[in-house]
Amino acid sequence: MKLKYAFNLGRVFTLSLAELFAVFESMGLNFKLVELYREILIIETEETLHVAKLQKRLGGTIKIMKVLDSLGRKKFLGPATVFKKYFDAKMLKEQFLGSATGKIQVGISVYPLAADLQLRSDNKWIGLDIKQILTAAGYSVRIVLPQRGSFALPSVVVTGERLFEKGAEIDFLVGQERIYLAKTLTVQDFEDYGRRDYQRPARDMRVGMLPPKVAQIMINLAQMPADSASSLKHAILDPFVGSGTVIQEAIIMGYKGIGSDISTKAIEDSEKNLEWIKNRYKLPPGRFELVTSDVKDLAQNLPRISIDAVATEATLGPVYDKMPDQKKIDKNFKDLEKIYLAGFEALKKILPVGKRAVVALPAYRLKSGYSFFPGIDRIAELGYDIVTPLPEVVLEKFDFLQVTARKSMIYDRKDQFVSREILILKSV
Repeated sequence: MKLKYAFNLGRVFTLSLAELFAVFESMGLNFKLVELYREILIIETEETLHVAKLQKRLGGTIKIMKVLDSLGRKKFLGPATVFKKYFDAKMLKEQFLGSATGKIQVGISVYPLAADLQLRSDNKWIGLDIKQILTAAGYSVRIVLPQRGSFALPSVVVTGERLFEKGAEIDFLVGQERIYLAKTLTVQDFEDYGRRDYQRPARDMRVGMLPPKVAQIMINLAQMPADSASSLKHAILDPFVGSGTVIQEAIIMGYKGIGSDISTKAIEDSEKNLEWIKNRYKLPPGRFELVTSDVKDLAQNLPRISIDAVATEATLGPVYDKMPDQKKIDKNFKDLEKIYLAGFEALKKILPVGKRAVVALPAYRLKSGYSFFPGIDRIAELGYDIVTPLPEVVLEKFDFLQVTARKSMIYDRKDQFVSREILILKSV
């Protein structure tokens, strides 16, 4: 039986898509790409996905939906017109509402699958139709609609309105020729990510801290072997551990994490944070180890354990309170090159051939574009291939995907002038 699932990707959708593809590959999932447009991916597979478990694993996916049907669409016709006579109370109860009782809450979200679609007020009209159908059948109904000109409900609203417990979120994925009808199955636990970020006991606001979601994405891109989960003989390594975010996410995902740093304070902060995480999530002992070491001396200071992957945010250099000029950027890159080259030369002795190192490097966002660290080729010459994060056929077909000429992806925020350039390296 063929099943269709839709994924609502995060704001940095290329990075989120690359994570999904990496996870599918590690799962051995056979699937067909049905539709892709920026923040929405639809796949078809014969395997039933364990979506709750998958949602927890994915840092870059906001919602997972099950596609139930699709109808042909003529030009300019939106979901409200195409699905005008589609629903009835029995179908809504069986397909969406299940055992919900009391006042039914129904959320309506519309997602575009193409540019320049005329979607207008379809949410409102679809909601009115569904409310009339259910009210006539004797249900008490409240329709939850997006606000502030948006077409889709954010996960915070889906959770806050308790749509899973009290009803459902009904999704319409609108393409040029078809409209897909879907039901939201899971949403990202934004509250838990917030706790993992802001409630940690040791946070240093003077340095850029890797968001937990991005750390989770990087771990997934590193493709830890399936048999590494829950094993104490295999680990993922972060040689610039900082406050421990990568190791934190690794142990939550079931892996063992090894963190090292030249800074005694960083190791102390990581120890506090990881003990807090271990206790909060009731994780078993022995899931992490920390080592104070210069990265170039790491090979002789690591515990005896198999390193299956590296995921790290290398030091970004000085902290600036305003955008530095090109002269300062060039000096920073020159200073960092010594650290990076020494680090990746040392990691080559640790990381087995065929294994991945996923690294976040600084990229300065200028008016003319990004200023990137220039020494990538020198790192590659140490014995690494730079891995293209998505299949070439996908990149060729979908020109809105944002992969740089260096085969990297950018994670940035509008209020920050130092972005993260994420690269996937493979030891050769």
